[in-house]
Amino acid sequence: MRAALTKVIDASDTMRVTGTAVYSEDLRALLAGFDADVVLLDRSLHTGQLDDFTALITEICAVARTVVFGAPSDQEVDAQVRAGVTGVLGADVSASQLIAALETVCRGGLVVALGTVPAVNKAQGRVTPGLTRDLSVREREILTMLSSGEDGASIARDLGLGPLTVKTHITHMLRKLGIRRRGHLIALAYESGLIVPGMTPISFIAPRLQAAS
Repeated sequence: MRAALTKVIDASDTMRVTGTAVYSEDLRALLAGFDADVVLLDRSLHTGQLDDFTALITEICAVARTVVFGAPSDQEVDAQVRAGVTGVLGADVSASQLIAALETVCRGGLVVALGTVPAVNKAQGRVTPGLTRDLSVREREILTMLSSGEDGASIARDLGLGPLTVKTHITHMLRKLGIRRRGHLIALAYESGLIVPGMTPISFIAPRLQAAS
């Protein structure tokens, strides 16, 4: 797997692999030796429990942009987004999708490219892009900001709202879309096209959301 990913990345015109690691200790040693633009973490790097891998992600995110490749479950996607990753890729992404995702992350964007949208309640069916239209203008605005890496406190400050109001809006979105976790909301925002990787600043997008409603 490492050899295949290295071959794909080195064949691009914009990026080169500067090191590979089998164990987390090797990865830490590599990062101590130079400043990486982005770290591509394969789930096979660690064989322990989910919480241990999530802790490793948090550690790596503190020093470099991080993309996780091959997230096997909705639970892990949610945990990884919360831990600070700027990219989550399903194991079935193509070579061109991999390169495009890494380039987007290097430019400061966030990418969620999964084979399917995260599961939702059976009573409500599968989430489709059109369902984002059921969100209010304010909800879409908050979802845009949430998907761009802002937390509830910063969203409240930027929009002049109370933190509890922002939390209530997020709860309403989860209920409307039949989704249980914030990480799934972010995945939906990208899957539905509401968020475009490498997009313009929030201050520019918010008025357009208002105009499009």
